[in-house]
Amino acid sequence: MDKPKKKNKTPKLLQFLTGYSLGFFSWLAGFHCLAIGAEGHISISKKRLLKHLFKVFMWTLEIGLLLNLMSLYRAWLLGATTQEIEMAFLVKSVIFLYIKVFWPRVFPEILPGMHVFFCPQCYQKQTFRFMPVSFQFGFLVTYLCRYCSCLVNGWGEQIFYPVNIPLKKITPSLAKTIPAVALAIGLGILTFQVVWGWLSAN
Repeated sequence: MDKPKKKNKTPKLLQFLTGYSLGFFSWLAGFHCLAIGAEGHISISKKRLLKHLFKVFMWTLEIGLLLNLMSLYRAWLLGATTQEIEMAFLVKSVIFLYIKVFWPRVFPEILPGMHVFFCPQCYQKQTFRFMPVSFQFGFLVTYLCRYCSCLVNGWGEQIFYPVNIPLKKITPSLAKTIPAVALAIGLGILTFQVVWGWLSAN
């Protein structure tokens, strides 16, 4: 008997990676900071853009510090004894369990691809996972509740139907948000260099 053919998972993986890449760059560019008026007019929500820029700034700073701390930790491990490595592993495990028990929503808030929103259908705070669906649904910046499959935009507002907005209407707004995001990243890198230089000196 002929053996059943294995399903090719490459197209699904490619679709997954493409969707998440587009969704990430849509989020980074500030698509979810755009507001759509009743007549289809596109404008930038200054309050949302400032929140987004602050988050991008903090992420840039935190990623820089984390990468350098991991490098220092790796260098320490190479010269540590077995007892020191076991003690370090024990301390990390205790800290992780403490955060997991007493601050369960810390990791969903800081890990990429996850967010905590008040679910409009569950009527309580839930962990949503990043789920880019379509350009017409929240400009590829959408999140899905893991319990009820409620779809929300980047600010936790439930999405009921798609909105057909031509890309050319969004371009003038993106011409303002993208340079602002680039500035936030640059300030994050500069702040990281200042902070790391001060830590290294002390």
